[in-house]
Amino acid sequence: MWNVLRRNSAALMALFIFVSGNGFFSTFIASILSERGASSFSIGLMTTCFYGGLVVGSFRIERLIARVSHIRAYAAFASMMAVIPLLHGLIDNVLFWFLLRFVAGIATAGVFIVVESWLLTMSTLSSRGQMLALYMVTFYASQSLGQLFLGLYDNNVLVLFAVISMTSSLSILPVAVTRTETPSYTEPSTLKLHQIFSKCASGLVGCFMAGMLLGAIYGLFPVYFIQQFAEPSLVARLMFIVIFGGMLLQYPVGKISDIYERRIVLLFTALFSIAVLIFMQLFTQSFYIFAALSALFGGLIFTLYPVSISYACDSLDTADIIAGTQTLLLSYSVGAMAGPLVGALFMKYDNFYGLFVYMMAVLGVLVLFLGWRKTVKISSPHEEAFIAYPQNSPVGCEADPRGEPAIDTGLTNEES
Repeated sequence: MWNVLRRNSAALMALFIFVSGNGFFSTFIASILSERGASSFSIGLMTTCFYGGLVVGSFRIERLIARVSHIRAYAAFASMMAVIPLLHGLIDNVLFWFLLRFVAGIATAGVFIVVESWLLTMSTLSSRGQMLALYMVTFYASQSLGQLFLGLYDNNVLVLFAVISMTSSLSILPVAVTRTETPSYTEPSTLKLHQIFSKCASGLVGCFMAGMLLGAIYGLFPVYFIQQFAEPSLVARLMFIVIFGGMLLQYPVGKISDIYERRIVLLFTALFSIAVLIFMQLFTQSFYIFAALSALFGGLIFTLYPVSISYACDSLDTADIIAGTQTLLLSYSVGAMAGPLVGALFMKYDNFYGLFVYMMAVLGVLVLFLGWRKTVKISSPHEEAFIAYPQNSPVGCEADPRGEPAIDTGLTNEES
């Protein structure tokens, strides 16, 4: 573990610094617009613009990395991200902010592709599980801690825009001064959408539904918290709790999915999430119980995407894993674009219960789909011992050069 950490400390440190500032960017924008009286639909649309940039950025960035190297590509995208929050502060125009959120999605996609492809190519089959565990802990820990920066917000938006800009710039330092050998990069193969669906439909749909849920959480949960508690500091604490809960359950749920069939784990995770949402509505008047339930909900929801990715990759050939994860990320991103808009329509109908009804509806559809697939696609026995399978981040798996041979379980490539 320490050897893995030493070899990849520069990339992990850059990730931690970058996400600590940019992790609360969406929450901050949603808080500003909500205080100014913007509709839930407008706030959801701005979140959709960000994920639209994420989709666009997922197509060409890996070629840039192959051409200029990981360090230079990271410096380019982090520098771009350092300028964007300053432009938010200098030009206070909502339409211009929509454009900036789109560009921010492209830049953020670039940063995460560089970091994750760096970590994956520098790891081996025996250390990859440890590496991705460190990656997920770093990602969600920095993202949850970043929410606490919202406590600095005191009717002076320029302060937090400056904080985001500074963290983006400072994140370049660890990779710029590292003496560690940087990874080589090879371009991935291609795999079409219908081929992915035929091999692992449950994984593809799971990624899409996870996007619809996480897009709504990042874009609309701050709006709900403001409407419910009317205090920015509580919004920051609750967003911290939700994301921190997502960090805590990554490894336990991942381990369970390596012991039992991943599709069953996805199904029960969705069912438990529905139950937690119901209890959250029953205990809105008790902050501490509501906060505890929010942490549990975050822990469950944030594991849907990585378990879906793992399940899908179980059914792919080694040469197709890179192209497969890019397609799965695209499915997630499309869902994340649609989630805030559809969720906002539910909130427009009912501010208090609308968002929760939307999420329960999405989870219900996922449960029905997984149950149906279970009846038409017989699962293969889950025979192998536990191996910490790579759990990719919600935005960072566009380039996943897993060149190592897959573990031979003797199973076919048909979907479990």
